[in-house]
Amino acid sequence: MEVPAAWTIARGADREKVEEVVRRLGERLGIETPEIRGEYVLLPPEYPSVARTLDEVEPGWRDEGLLVPPEP
Repeated sequence: MEVPAAWTIARGADREKVEEVVRRLGERLGIETPEIRGEYVLLPPEYPSVARTLDEVEPGWRDEGLLVPPEP
């Protein structure tokens, strides 16, 4: 089992929108709905793949301030 990457839910982000985007992201990645723990979303560790899929599911996710990728 791979260790997930913890993406931060951006400060002030609409929690319902984040939950919806995360649900759609999980569907698109072909995984169970990613777990949300407090202010973090546990996503697969392959950042480029996750970011590309987020761009497909929610093109404005960066501009909307929904999720912050983990720092390397």
